[in-house]
Amino acid sequence: MIASPNQSVLEKVVHAFGYRSTEDFLRIEIRNLLQQKIAYYQSRIDFYEQKYGMNFDEFRRRVVDKSDPVLSKFGIIEKEDDDNDWDDSIDFILDYSSYLQQINP
Repeated sequence: MIASPNQSVLEKVVHAFGYRSTEDFLRIEIRNLLQQKIAYYQSRIDFYEQKYGMNFDEFRRRVVDKSDPVLSKFGIIEKEDDDNDWDDSIDFILDYSSYLQQINP
């Protein structure tokens, strides 16, 4: 693609990488970033589901029972930390998925 003398350095670089416009570049790269973040947070959720052998809703129901045979093996602080991270991971996936749906491919 031939660069116009009026193009900014950013526009020249974007065109040099084969994108039609800075908007196309931004849209595609943000989609990629969102997909990476979703995959990362999904791996966090998968980790906790495997660690505890249950999904988050079941964990939340059972964690209040101090005599739960599965959850009693874990310390209170560990469960609190995991609960916060697990919950945040779910929230991030929901937010990032919503953003992803709003950005045209």
